[in-house]
Amino acid sequence: MKAHHLTLIAAAALLAGCGSLVPATDKIAPPLREDFRPTATTTAAPANVAHEWDGFFADARLRQVVGIALAQNRTLRASAAAVERVRAQYRITEADRIPDLNAGMSATRQQVAGGARSTSYAVNLGLASYEIDLFNRLGSLEGAALARYLAQQETQRSAQLSLVAEVSSAWLTLAAEQQRLTLAQQLRDSQQRTLNLTEQRYQLGAASGLERARASTAFEAARGEATRAQSAVTQARLALELLAGQPLPDTLLPLSQDLQAVTALPAIPAGLPADVLLQRPDLRAAEQQLQAAAFDVGAARAARFPRLTLTASAGTRSPELDGLFKSGTGFWSVLPQLDLPLFDGGARAAQVEVSQASRRQALATYEGALQAAFREAADALAVRDGLAERLDAQQAQVAAAARALQIAEDSYRLGSSSQLELLDAQRQLASAQQALVTLRQTEQANRVTLLRALGGRWTPAGAEPAGTPIAASQR
Repeated sequence: MKAHHLTLIAAAALLAGCGSLVPATDKIAPPLREDFRPTATTTAAPANVAHEWDGFFADARLRQVVGIALAQNRTLRASAAAVERVRAQYRITEADRIPDLNAGMSATRQQVAGGARSTSYAVNLGLASYEIDLFNRLGSLEGAALARYLAQQETQRSAQLSLVAEVSSAWLTLAAEQQRLTLAQQLRDSQQRTLNLTEQRYQLGAASGLERARASTAFEAARGEATRAQSAVTQARLALELLAGQPLPDTLLPLSQDLQAVTALPAIPAGLPADVLLQRPDLRAAEQQLQAAAFDVGAARAARFPRLTLTASAGTRSPELDGLFKSGTGFWSVLPQLDLPLFDGGARAAQVEVSQASRRQALATYEGALQAAFREAADALAVRDGLAERLDAQQAQVAAAARALQIAEDSYRLGSSSQLELLDAQRQLASAQQALVTLRQTEQANRVTLLRALGGRWTPAGAEPAGTPIAASQR
């Protein structure tokens, strides 16, 4: 009997090495161009992408604010807790493949008919219903759990990268609002000077009541805009502090001129290969979910085949406590059990169909995420292509508008030009300056968009990425 059991166990172990029922995952080739900027004279440049942010930001205050947000943001804390939860679930699934051994001790005293009493003591070691994984059902479940754990890790990294981008965008927004406030205050002061000059000319009879009213109207409009700009600064600061998870000291906040050289992004050449997107954490998460769905198919298929479980125990039993470990008191038992699914109303077959449909859904989701990522990166690169020239043109426009205002002020003071020309020159300069602020904000925000769209700061092949990896910041 013992030899028969050993033969059965050896055969089960041999069957456990049979081929997996998990479907093979084919290489996904969605309909995308091979690179973002195809040209006839360039070839795809090799690229490395580092998941890091510290070397991306040139401003030390912004780096500190981002670090605070990564440590204090409540949403990111919830994401980290989700990773730990999925990790624990994986460990539970992993433990199902390991035999469950239990040790026990018992003492039994009973009375039989006639008044006789008996006592029995026992110590045993048992193997509780261990499944021999004939068709890799448990292995498939473990693989699915591991893939979901890795997907959750990548989801957390994606949340970190998104938070970095949101914090930096909010910091840039605050800097832009402060600069708009400065410009609004400058315009208000300029309109105040114009109003005072018009009032003096009115008292001397050199200006009409209409000019006086027009100057007063322009001043009040500028005063109202300055008040609105102050409120916008307050709102932008509160939005930044919400992302940071705590109030921020003034020493970490941007100044009104902090819209240039805040970020540092290496040049992205023509022919940048589109496969750099594959390192994006959200795409890696979708890929792991696809792998988990494939393991689910394997587990569902294996559930339709026989299942072999093994229960065993060994120990010693004696009517006397001091005789438990004497010769002749030992016992053992082995109970193999084979479960043959015969009829279940089609439930197992339906579960296979469910898992296969889920796999097709995961595949479509992954391909859609890849296409969306390509579009996001391509759009950001398309916007970036003309930003330098637009900035140069806007700066030249601001300089020309400033010269025009100076000429208009001098001419109005000498009485050789009308008040309308002066007010128009003031409005044109203010409009050009506001547009320059917006364009500078757009240029810096575009760099942040590229950081997130490419899944990290792009660096040329062979270059050492600077800074601290995002993934390492929570280790």
